[in-house]
Amino acid sequence: MSHDAGFDPYRKWLGIPPEEQPPNYYRLLGIPPFESDPDVIVNAADRQMGHVRRFQAGRYAEICQRILNELAAARVCLLDPVRKRAYDQKLFFEFQAAGRELPFPVAVPLKQREIPPPGEFVSGPVDAPGQSLSDKDQSSIFFARSGRNVIEVYRRRRKNFWQDPTTAILLGILFLMVVAAAILVVFRQRIFG
Repeated sequence: MSHDAGFDPYRKWLGIPPEEQPPNYYRLLGIPPFESDPDVIVNAADRQMGHVRRFQAGRYAEICQRILNELAAARVCLLDPVRKRAYDQKLFFEFQAAGRELPFPVAVPLKQREIPPPGEFVSGPVDAPGQSLSDKDQSSIFFARSGRNVIEVYRRRRKNFWQDPTTAILLGILFLMVVAAAILVVFRQRIFG
């Protein structure tokens, strides 16, 4: 095995440079990170495994088998939705920690504003001096000062009974029933009367 010490199968067989080793499953298969199309994953795994199998009979048979096992593990993981989700989440955090660019935009969570408990008086702006408060911030401060629950205010502002869509639907059904009853009465009078 001493002749295998300097051999880099990732570099020589799959073209993966040392700085990208050990490769993640996507890099191992030669597809973009977080690829979601199962056909792409299957075809990439078949392609890579077929290429590596060419070296099975050579002097690197043990290394070849190890790489084939890694390729098979990548295929199984990325085709199983539950495993793929867990792997992608782990890989996402690794990319973020390393400062690598992600292949999709990522929303950055905003910091939560401190809103005082109901009934507590708020003096001055919540943000740093010189920043104006948005309407949402001002309404939050209003609710905090007044001690009123947001749901209570919403219920009071709701449309009145006649503007409610459910009421309109029920009234429409009632109207159709009255029209149908009137038509039946007229129809009976013409037949029997």
